[in-house]
Amino acid sequence: MAQIWEDRRQAGAVAAWASARECEYDSRLLTERIHAQILAAGSASGKDAPTLLDTVPRTLQGLAGWLRESTARSSSGILLCLDDIGFHPDLADEIEDFMLAAPADVEIVAATTAGIGFARIAARRQLREVRADALAFTFDEAKAVARGEPGTLIPEPDVHTLWKRTQGWGEPLCILLQAASTDEATVGRLVVERVTGRDSDLDRYFRSAILASLPSEVREFCIRASILGPISADYFNHVFGRSDGAYVIEKLSAERMLLTPLDRAQSGYEFHPLLREFLEHRFAVEHHGPRPELFARAAQWQRESGHSRESISLYLRAGDRDAAAEVASTSMMDIALRQGEVDQIQLWRRSFSEAVSAPTIILGLVWAQIFSHDQKHAAALLSELRAVSVGLSDEAARRQMEWWCDLIAAIGEATADNLEESRRQCELWLKLHDEADLVCRGAILTCLCFIAASERRPDDLAKLSAEASSVNTVANHRYALGWLHSTMIFSEISRGNMQAGTDLLRRARNDDNAQINATPFSANLLDMLELELRYEANQLDGIAARVDDVLDFVRQHGVVDFVFSAFRTAAAIAHRDGDRKGAIELFQEVRVIARECAFPRLDALARLALADLLVLDDAGEANAVLPAQSEPVFQTTHGPYLRALKSLTEARIASRQAKYHLCGRLANAALDHARRSQSSRLEISALLCLAGANAATERSAAAEQRVADAVDIAARSGCYRTLLDERQYLEVLGPVSLPLLDLMPDEREFGGRGIAPGDRPSYAPIATDTVLLTRKELAILHRIKEGLSNRDIAARHRISEDTVKWHVHNIFSKLEVRSRVQAILRAEDMRILE
Repeated sequence: MAQIWEDRRQAGAVAAWASARECEYDSRLLTERIHAQILAAGSASGKDAPTLLDTVPRTLQGLAGWLRESTARSSSGILLCLDDIGFHPDLADEIEDFMLAAPADVEIVAATTAGIGFARIAARRQLREVRADALAFTFDEAKAVARGEPGTLIPEPDVHTLWKRTQGWGEPLCILLQAASTDEATVGRLVVERVTGRDSDLDRYFRSAILASLPSEVREFCIRASILGPISADYFNHVFGRSDGAYVIEKLSAERMLLTPLDRAQSGYEFHPLLREFLEHRFAVEHHGPRPELFARAAQWQRESGHSRESISLYLRAGDRDAAAEVASTSMMDIALRQGEVDQIQLWRRSFSEAVSAPTIILGLVWAQIFSHDQKHAAALLSELRAVSVGLSDEAARRQMEWWCDLIAAIGEATADNLEESRRQCELWLKLHDEADLVCRGAILTCLCFIAASERRPDDLAKLSAEASSVNTVANHRYALGWLHSTMIFSEISRGNMQAGTDLLRRARNDDNAQINATPFSANLLDMLELELRYEANQLDGIAARVDDVLDFVRQHGVVDFVFSAFRTAAAIAHRDGDRKGAIELFQEVRVIARECAFPRLDALARLALADLLVLDDAGEANAVLPAQSEPVFQTTHGPYLRALKSLTEARIASRQAKYHLCGRLANAALDHARRSQSSRLEISALLCLAGANAATERSAAAEQRVADAVDIAARSGCYRTLLDERQYLEVLGPVSLPLLDLMPDEREFGGRGIAPGDRPSYAPIATDTVLLTRKELAILHRIKEGLSNRDIAARHRISEDTVKWHVHNIFSKLEVRSRVQAILRAEDMRILE
């Protein structure tokens, strides 16, 4: 905040900075301070300053009116920096009212905490929010620091791990990077092990910079509170028999920023994870190990507050497994289904006694297993539970157990990649269990959405997703909402609509109902999809550091589509970086996973991708790994897509064997499926493969047309890496491909370019019930909007000028217009160009 203010002052702007905390959260005092600074800054800045009125406003609303009248007399702008407003919600509302009333040319920068946001102002005008995390290093800054450290070069993945570990906290990050750079053996230890309490430099920093600066009672509060996780005054006071929790929390949050509020209502606070780890270590040292009675009191408080998950974990830390099981028996299905705590339940699985036989606990364990590649064990437990449920005397309990078992079985078939059987069971479940709660219904509908996305049935997905979203939102079904968001993003990626996928990803992260950040499984799903989106958009900076985390997740939890997405992207990154051997090894690992989990479709996808890599060196070796079309997986609902991929791979093999006519026929087969299924990435690849075959058979005009079409689709769909990576298959053709390569953009042209808001795939015009343009007409309409002449359009698309005129005539006829301007206005009115 200070830097922004000072920079603008140095540039001669009229700028004011005021701290709500220093004004004692008094809006009148805040108003007076801002007004006085604007007057002083205006007088000091000279002739370019706005003409300021003599009236003195007494309220923030009055200040907004004063600013409107003052700025109306001058073209000069004013900068207001509002600091320290994050700890007083009432004043924050009043400040937001002021922002809404202030004139548009008054630039406002607001320093807020993570829990404070300005929803109304964000929708009405530009607002720059500066939060405490602005003090943290970005990953790029962390890499710059690592490069500046003498000695051993720290690998980027290790830098990323330490950056995540510290969340960019500057001083601890620098300490760990320095330790990693001076001792090669330290790198692995810092990355793998807990760092505080073992690293003397970091331990010394926390002792001197944090603990030594705190009064004794505040220091003791920090050490004690660290064992509780997120805390509140009532929670701390209950566990430790104190009454000063609110006072100390206020000092630590507002004055020292050592505690961060969890939300705007300040219902709880938390330490930075690294600081908390250090403080917990100090608690163990100073209080001679864990105190079971403290954890038991904490567990009881969480239980009475309705926080079952936290209560179970604390009871287990206290060593009271019976109490933990008692809580779990009544809440496990909510923790499993609605909250999606898959990894947490797997940890509990090792802690609960084998004697625990509560059906709901076992159901929760089964639910976690079907999402963790353990379907066989899950199926065995389900069979036992069904036998138990038959003997239940309570009819309502028996029916509930039946629908839970049927639900887990149906969704388990989907995670086991038996999608047709899963769809049958899910549809049957909806018919049989009308009395089931909305959480269960939402899970079934979300599973059907995932199946529709996997089978590339966008129309069915659109219908199902609307109902699933409504049910999950009403049921507060966080886990299903996370899966639903991921399913919709995956569907757009499958179709090659990267802009829509990016938009949906942003929406998912901001969905208050899904609570992605509080649901680790959902957060990992989105991180996996973001990896593919970023790679396809050619936004490669720092992307390699994310690969290991994504692969670790899908190795443990991924369904077939997501496992293949993650490994394919990781292999593409490795191959682009020159590590073809590493890319091949990744696909070989996928085949191992496929065998271990009995995923034949995953094995087929891996073999097709592996053949695409091998064909660059040895067509015979590539042909040897191809799956046979007689394999059962080619007869499933995924068969048409797999056959299209196989045709494309066989076309590449034929090209390497100089069988160019065969290559053309196979590429055309893949192209036909791509267009029917609206798959931009497959269409780009097929077009370029066909272009190579055309060039090799001396059909240069057709070859150039194919390349131009592929470039156009890639530019509008955002499939940049598909286009750029496809160059390697043209390059092996030798001199005949040079004219085609000259038509394709290079890394610099598409390098790191973000997807523009107006980019849309050419196959998806919106609201065109009465006008249907062909793919080529739509592409030429985009060129018209760009201002290109007929000659320029002809050159861009490698067609004759007469052909362009013919397409333009057809466009005018369909849109019922007579000029280019009218055509663009008409198309925009009908939203065709979106």
